[in-house]
Amino acid sequence: MPTIDIKNMHLYNNQVKMNSKTLFSSASDAKIQTKRKPQISLLLGGCKSGKSSYAHDYALGFGYNSEQRVIIATSKSRIDEVTDKSNSLKLKNEDNFTIIEDGINIDETLKNLPSSAQIVVIDNISVWLSNLLNSDSNIDEKEEALLDLIKNPKQDIIIISNMMGLGIVPEDKTEKSLRDLSGRFNQKLAQLSDNVILLVAGLPLKVKGELL
Repeated sequence: MPTIDIKNMHLYNNQVKMNSKTLFSSASDAKIQTKRKPQISLLLGGCKSGKSSYAHDYALGFGYNSEQRVIIATSKSRIDEVTDKSNSLKLKNEDNFTIIEDGINIDETLKNLPSSAQIVVIDNISVWLSNLLNSDSNIDEKEEALLDLIKNPKQDIIIISNMMGLGIVPEDKTEKSLRDLSGRFNQKLAQLSDNVILLVAGLPLKVKGELL
């Protein structure tokens, strides 16, 4: 009989696919739901550091279908990248995630998600901030609305954001503004997040909390 270690959330004697909400045993068809407070996880890193792949792989362990796993893509290009990643893993993206494109009103999208949603991946905050800079939106209000929501999340939320300050200092004034805006907002997100993880060359490094 397999043994469940509730503290460390592992299933021994059999191969498993699991996360902190659902345990899947290969010994039977039984699925055990666990309950805990929803968590906020912030994934940081440079370009092509593995942030999205890490988030999507983790999110696949939640729930049973695409209704319970949501990706909020902040641009059309992000949707294309999500699809490419899924195809590279030989997965049918539409069977695994509900993908919503929203480059401005992330807070409203989060509010209107169905109760069936167990996990949400926001991909990518830096692109969202760029969209706000290039629109008539009130950036401070949008930031505060999102921060207020993640203080009491209804489901697990993974937030992907770029570490833009690690790259070359931009000459363009708008790009400099985006770099500074992103850096300050990352700090606010990190303060509210249960887990902060830095991705370096595809490897996750724990900064705060636990690795996913």
